[in-house]
Amino acid sequence: MLYPAHIRIEEDSAQTVQTVAEHCENVAVLCERILLRQGLGAVGKLTGLLHDMGKDTGVFADYITRAARGESVRVGSVNHTFAAVQFLFERYVSPDASPMRRMICEILAFAAGAHHGQFDCVDPDGRSGFFHRIYTQDNHYTEAKAAFLTQCADLDTLDALFAQAERELTAKIETIRPLTQSADEMLFYCAMLCRMLLSALIDADRQDTAEFMQNMQTPTIPADLCPIWAERLCAMENRLDRLPRERPVDVVRRQISDQCRALGEKPRGIYRLSVPTGGGKTLASLRAALAHAAKHGASRIIFVTPLLSVLEQNAAVLRSWIEDETLILEHHSNVVAPQSEQTDEWDSRELLMENWDAPVVITTLVQFLNTLFDGRTPCIRRMHALCDSVVVLDEVQSVPKTMLTLFNLAVNFLSGVCGASVILCSATQPSLDAAVHPLRGAQDLVPYDPALWAPFKRTELLDRRVPGGYTEEELAAFTLEQLHQNGSVLLICNKKAQALDLYRLLQSADAQVFHLSTSMCMAHRIDTLQKILACLDAGQPVLCISTQLVEAGVDFSFDCVIRVFAGMDNAIQSAGRCNRSGEKGHICPVYLVNLKGESLSHLPDIRQAQDASERLLATFHGDLQSDDAVSRYYRLLYTAMPRGAQDFYLAKYTSSMFDLLSQNLQSYTRCPKAERPVGLLQAFKTAGDAFCVFDDNSTDVLVPYGEGGAVIDALGSEQAKYDPAFCKQQLLRGKRCTVSLFDYQLRSLQQKGAIYPVCNGIVLALLPSAYDENTGVRFDETQNDFWEI
Repeated sequence: MLYPAHIRIEEDSAQTVQTVAEHCENVAVLCERILLRQGLGAVGKLTGLLHDMGKDTGVFADYITRAARGESVRVGSVNHTFAAVQFLFERYVSPDASPMRRMICEILAFAAGAHHGQFDCVDPDGRSGFFHRIYTQDNHYTEAKAAFLTQCADLDTLDALFAQAERELTAKIETIRPLTQSADEMLFYCAMLCRMLLSALIDADRQDTAEFMQNMQTPTIPADLCPIWAERLCAMENRLDRLPRERPVDVVRRQISDQCRALGEKPRGIYRLSVPTGGGKTLASLRAALAHAAKHGASRIIFVTPLLSVLEQNAAVLRSWIEDETLILEHHSNVVAPQSEQTDEWDSRELLMENWDAPVVITTLVQFLNTLFDGRTPCIRRMHALCDSVVVLDEVQSVPKTMLTLFNLAVNFLSGVCGASVILCSATQPSLDAAVHPLRGAQDLVPYDPALWAPFKRTELLDRRVPGGYTEEELAAFTLEQLHQNGSVLLICNKKAQALDLYRLLQSADAQVFHLSTSMCMAHRIDTLQKILACLDAGQPVLCISTQLVEAGVDFSFDCVIRVFAGMDNAIQSAGRCNRSGEKGHICPVYLVNLKGESLSHLPDIRQAQDASERLLATFHGDLQSDDAVSRYYRLLYTAMPRGAQDFYLAKYTSSMFDLLSQNLQSYTRCPKAERPVGLLQAFKTAGDAFCVFDDNSTDVLVPYGEGGAVIDALGSEQAKYDPAFCKQQLLRGKRCTVSLFDYQLRSLQQKGAIYPVCNGIVLALLPSAYDENTGVRFDETQNDFWEI
């Protein structure tokens, strides 16, 4: 009997079967290809072959046949992921096996056994995931193994592959050792290695399944991108040579760019690009990335930005200078609800999930961190794309301080183990080497030079805080005073509620008044930014009240900035939105102010940043925008953090993400000694499920702004019910028309009937009456007609 892995229903209702042997062989080839550059080709081939061994049973064949006929079956009711785990331990772990042999077997077994969802090697209750899979007796393992060895791969083939995979993983683990300063770091790096292997397997499995189910061939990027990188670099440098160099700032920008070009001659590693705001960081980092990619044959260049507003601006610049739209993938919002992790069959929603199979990827910090730590398989699937790449992390100071350990060690791993080069960009470069688990070996691309930095002295930070703080009415009056004196003012708040209240107080000012916050979709924010720029260029009085989304990377320039007191990095970044190119002809003011009764109980990061800024202002008497001041600020900030605060603490488990992905100490001590793993102790599933970049989970909702209304109508149409390609097209069209809502916000809007499902229930949309043309999503319950359709 030939066992089916997948069944495709043709247009004439005929069935086409892909056997388990065909699927496993295809996945083995794809996974081997993905991991070959990492020196792990045999690892990829072996896990690809073994991953679906459990489908070689009559019970699974019956299950998938009935599902193909349209009969009601419970998804995941027939387990097929345990067999590979059982085989690996049965065949290759004898009682006298060395700890390294057992460790390698656990790594392979985890990858093969977790391709439909991670599991905990030891869960919080002390149960061993390996023990459970090895000794479960009701999954028809004997039948599956016999059929697999007959139809897919014999023991000699598997033994030879295992021996080679063992050599490959032993060598890879040896590359980890120089990075570690403790046992818990070693275990964390091993967890990252497991995730990277799992990523390759998931991608190979999903690709082959999608190709069979859709009867299509997936386009792939060229294996050798060096000619493309060299061509784009040459075109960029020709354009740079034609740029004017009349102003001192233009000359300095070119000097910075030339120093970044030298990265093409440097080895792979971690590099810091620390230049003042307005120093041409985006183009300089692109030039550095292209030169480095061309030298080392990088598989991708990945640009990471902290906020959607910055991403859109940077994406426009990058597209303009790369000059080839076909090379670029832009990935940020996911408006598609995540699929079940226990899915045996291909899910049409996979067509709606963007991956990173493109030479140049432009994405957000949230998506980057999700790729490294989130437990959902679409996130895990992308991780291998980071290997052998050049990763440009813009505004790196935006990485949450609670994630310093995870971030630093992940970057160390990508660089030291996976062959990636990482460029950390910021005008306020954080002292990551001063963290508890430090970044290792980072080098400066552009060393600090006071003479080079002199043309960027355009603003002065002025402390205008008052005892007890300003009331909102007093701050509004102070803002109007500065508007009359200076001509244009940007007021940046810590909280959306502050910004909204102050906008309402100031919207009748004798000026063009604008509001910006993440309650507005990207398209709305872009339109507002364009209006602001047009008004500024026309010399009109302009007042903008915003949250901190504009303080980094947004290319506009006001006569005066007022910043509600936060971190010194916030203050310096905000100053970058003032007199940006020195066009005002004099030093412009940036005022630090405080608000009376400001409640930051749910924003501890801002409270800690304020404390560090207070200590810096009390002890430092030089230039607050200098490298020395920035470095002192970060060291004050980091040293004041409680023990473990950088490890992403999870109150639910009285543990941290770092611990769950390393020693997993509490869980391990609860596990019976006879069931304990030897090498992998991590609670992968628990950690992945708990990971969230911000405190609250959020959901992206389509809003009826701009094209959003037409997209919502299209996704609610009859065609959307049966045409996944049409849905994907509409979602790409509407990706700028989404707003991320925290769970409590989503529940509130749902209770009021302002949210409704479209696209077969997998996309959520907002009613037109719940969106304000000036401020975005409305949560005001006082409007009687608020929820009328």
